[in-house]
Amino acid sequence: MSEDSKQDENAEPMMAVQSTRFGELSVPASSLIQFPSGLIGFPRHQNYVLLEHKQPFSWLHSVDDAGLAFVVVDGAEFGEKYNLKPPMGDPQCDFKPEDEYAILVIVTVRPDPSMTTANLKAPLFVNIRNRKGVQVIFDDSRYSTRHPLWSPSEEQEGEQASGEGEKKE
Repeated sequence: MSEDSKQDENAEPMMAVQSTRFGELSVPASSLIQFPSGLIGFPRHQNYVLLEHKQPFSWLHSVDDAGLAFVVVDGAEFGEKYNLKPPMGDPQCDFKPEDEYAILVIVTVRPDPSMTTANLKAPLFVNIRNRKGVQVIFDDSRYSTRHPLWSPSEEQEGEQASGEGEKKE
């Protein structure tokens, strides 16, 4: 048996995903994430793949609709104050106490990057064990649907570090 045929046997099955943004993509079939109830406003779109982008951003791209994709960030980007627990007992995702999970936060990108916001009130929980997810709305005033991604102080620090915004003599 040739070396190439051995590699083919061990190769992970791939699936094609159509995208109006990226053309046809070939992604591992195991990367499919199912949201049995869909996402808020998109109940019929239940199958997605996560596509890496420029850190800290990724695309949560619909497999069902070539034109539907959400910019997301890892919930860990918001620090320890954003320490949410998945919905244990949710029958669709079957979260168990020992399960590893990811929290994805949907981002709204605006023409002015300083106005870009994250929806901390309705994150997506993905069960790593079974690749099923659910969007949960938290009725907690600490979390906003329009949380600024960059605070003014972070923008000023970035300007100062790059030499912009400093007084010239």
